[in-house]
Amino acid sequence: MEADRDALARYLDGDERAFEELVIRYEAKVRHVAFGVLRDRELAEDVAQETFLTAYRKAGSYRGEGSVRSWLFRIAVRRALDELRRRGRRAEVPLPESQTAPGELAQPHKGLEAAWDLDRALDALVPEHRAALILKEVEGLTYQEIADSLAWPLGTVATRIHRARLELKAALQETTHAVS
Repeated sequence: MEADRDALARYLDGDERAFEELVIRYEAKVRHVAFGVLRDRELAEDVAQETFLTAYRKAGSYRGEGSVRSWLFRIAVRRALDELRRRGRRAEVPLPESQTAPGELAQPHKGLEAAWDLDRALDALVPEHRAALILKEVEGLTYQEIADSLAWPLGTVATRIHRARLELKAALQETTHAVS
């Protein structure tokens, strides 16, 4: 988006408020992408803040290749994946305090159970596959935008999204068979 490039250029020329425009425009999306990778709201919030702090400090490193949105998503996904590696674990979704696992509910609501199954299936994905899938299916990026965002070859993006869909389908089918 040309407005993003303009805002970044104005920031680099000394207009601090121009960077605020980018934060306002993309804060929720960056947090959402980070959550998609991490599956932890608090960590996603931290990663979103770190993303904008990094972008603020390193705005001069933006080379104009791809969109500013893709550049911000690249920072967010890298930070999220680094966080997972640092913690040496896959992301886990804790049960909300007011709920138990679907099998333990007296009469689970079908929508709630389906959402829970989807969360568990997403958790089972390799973080890189989950990142690519979130950017494609949730954020609506094109394969090229994802390649730009993650600095992956286009073929890698296509392969990881394909594998993520297969893994997600298998995990959802396994959950369905376990409940039946």
